[in-house]
Amino acid sequence: MPYAAARKLASAPLLRAHRIETYAFMLSGLAFVLSFWSVSLIHAISFVRWPADLVHYFFYFGLAFCECLTFMAMDRPRDWFGFMLVSFLVTWALYLYDYRLMLRHRGAVPAGAAQQALYEHVVRRQRYEMVVLVPAGVAFSLVAWAVVGRRASAALPMALAQLGFAAVFVVSFVRSFAERQRRIDACLNDEG
Repeated sequence: MPYAAARKLASAPLLRAHRIETYAFMLSGLAFVLSFWSVSLIHAISFVRWPADLVHYFFYFGLAFCECLTFMAMDRPRDWFGFMLVSFLVTWALYLYDYRLMLRHRGAVPAGAAQQALYEHVVRRQRYEMVVLVPAGVAFSLVAWAVVGRRASAALPMALAQLGFAAVFVVSFVRSFAERQRRIDACLNDEG
């Protein structure tokens, strides 16, 4: 059987069932992907320097793999939350690693006021996400994994709650990006 046909057969029952739970998992997973990868882009335009740090990029590949495993478990809610927990743990390790990179490169930040303000914003935001948002994701995923493991009927409420939390994450990252963009523009205007 060709791969495309097999893939169609594998995903069709989930989508044809039109279960709210499936859509909640799909949307919260999409929100997680959007929020994490938007942060990755924000980091890329804000502080990633050459030479590139290979370990930093390995974290991204590892997280992408965790995301694939998570989406494969959409029809198994306990596994979904378990893989989401692993994804948040990998994300947390990445945040810690990135934070160390940022602090290590402080001396390379140009002395201009706009550049210093951008750096301070990046570090402050990194700390906030590392201390508040990511641990909240870890805690929620752990609780959801345990609750759904004990009571399968809790999958829908947990999936909807996860969707709500994911929406909050996306809004937070969009706001951060807008602020970061203003600060980057100020740096460019300083140079020009």
